[in-house]
Amino acid sequence: MKKITATSLVAAALALLALASPARAGTLVVTDGPTFTPPEVFSANTIVVDTTIGQGALVHLTGSATITPDSSNMASIEVSGTYSADEGDMFSGAYSFSADLNTDTPVDYTISGTVTVFGVPVPFTTSGTIQPGLHVYTGDFQTAPFGFGGGMGNFDATMTLDFGATGSPAAAAPGTLDIAIQQVDFKLDPLPATVAGPSLSENISTRANVGTGDDVLIGGFIINGSDSKTVVIQGIGPSLTDSGVMGALADPTIELRDESGATIDSNDNWMDLSSADQTTLTDHALAPTDDNESALVETLPPGTYTVVLSGVNDTTGVGLVAIYDIDGGTTDSTLGNISTRGMVDTGENVMIGGFILGGGGGGLSTVVVRAIGPSLSAFGVTDPLADPTLELRNGDGDTIDSNDNWMDDPNMQQVSDAGLAPSNPNESALYKILPAGNYTVIVSGAGDTTGVAVVESYDLNSMTATAIK
Repeated sequence: MKKITATSLVAAALALLALASPARAGTLVVTDGPTFTPPEVFSANTIVVDTTIGQGALVHLTGSATITPDSSNMASIEVSGTYSADEGDMFSGAYSFSADLNTDTPVDYTISGTVTVFGVPVPFTTSGTIQPGLHVYTGDFQTAPFGFGGGMGNFDATMTLDFGATGSPAAAAPGTLDIAIQQVDFKLDPLPATVAGPSLSENISTRANVGTGDDVLIGGFIINGSDSKTVVIQGIGPSLTDSGVMGALADPTIELRDESGATIDSNDNWMDLSSADQTTLTDHALAPTDDNESALVETLPPGTYTVVLSGVNDTTGVGLVAIYDIDGGTTDSTLGNISTRGMVDTGENVMIGGFILGGGGGGLSTVVVRAIGPSLSAFGVTDPLADPTLELRNGDGDTIDSNDNWMDDPNMQQVSDAGLAPSNPNESALYKILPAGNYTVIVSGAGDTTGVAVVESYDLNSMTATAIK
C-alpha cells in the first residue's frame, strides 16, 4: 500500500464527521476544512470522502491508509462550522477505527473541540493510545449532560496523532501504521451519537473435492446465544459448472447432525422438501438452481452442528456446503463460525471457504481464519495436508493477507489470546479486523502438496471460539 504523510493520515482519521438523526435534529454546516495535504494520496489508499449535506450529515469519511510514523511529528487537522439547534439538541460524537501498529512505540490520539452555546465556548475531548499490534478503538463524547436550548452557534473540532512515545515524542521507533476508519461522527440531536456495533456472519460456506468414506465434505457451524435461529443449509454440485468449475458433484446429498452425532435431518433433492420450506428458500433467493441439489430449512437451538455433504451412490466431485442466517437479526443468537474438513488438491481443486459479514451494527468485525492440516492425524485422519497455506481475499478478489506458518504472522499473539492457536507450527492462521463485506479463504498445500485439511472462520464478536475437527 502506498505510504502517505502523517498530516494526511490525520486528515483521514478526523474527517469522518457526521450523521445527525432526521427527527427534530438541528443542522451542522462545515465552513472551514477539512483540508488534505495532498488530497490525491487518499485515492490510492481507498479513502472515500463524502461532504454531501443530508439529514444533518456534516462530513463522512471511511477507508484505510498506511503511514510511516515520524517521531518528530505531532500532526493534526481542524474542521469548523456553524450549527442551528432545535430545542433539546446536544452536540455529541462517536468513533470507531482499527489500527495495526508495526512498531514497539504507542501512538497517542486526541479528539477535541468546542461548541459555542449562547456565546459561551463549551469544550469536549476524548483521547486514547494506539498500541502495537492490531486492535479496535472506540469511544463517544458530548459537550454537556444537558441539551441545547435551541438557537445558533459555532463549533470546531481537532483530531491529533502524536507519533512519539507517551510524554516523549522523540522516542518513537520506525514502523508503519495501517488505520481503517469505520466512523467518527459528530451529531446534533436529542440523542447522543453511538458507536456502531460489529457486523455479524450472515453466510458461511466451503467448496472442495467431495470423496467417499472419510473424504466426504464435513462442515461444522456454531449457533451462539440463547434463542433458536433459523438457517438455510445448502449442498451444491451441478450448478457449479455455471461458474466454470470442472468435475462438479452431480448429485449431492446432505445430512445435518447435532453435537452427539445424531442425524437431525437430511435431504437429497431440495424439491422434495415441504411446500412451506420451498417457499422459504424461494422468498430468500436461496432455492438451488438444479433439482439434484440439496437444501434444508431448520430452526435450531444454540449449539454445535455438523453438515455432511456426499455424493449419491458414492459419486465424487467438487461440491459446496453453505449455511445462511435468515432470521434477520430478530433473535439474540448469532452464527459464530464454520469449520469444514475436506480434500485439498491443486489448481482449481484447492479448498475455498467464504463468509459474509453484514447485519448487526454494520461496524468492524474481528475474525480469525485458520487452515489446519498435520494435527488432524491426532483425530484419525490418515492423509492430512502436511503444510497448509491460506489466502484471505475481499469481495473484489484482491488478496488482503496470507499466511503459511501461523507463528510468522505479526498478530499471532492475538490468535493465541483468542484460544485459537493451531497446535502445529506448519498450520496457518490470520487475525483480522474487517468491515462488512464478502470474503474468501483459499487453502492450498505448500509446494502443491495435497491432503485432507480443515478451513475455519471464526467471528470473535459473536462467539466463544471452539474448534471443530
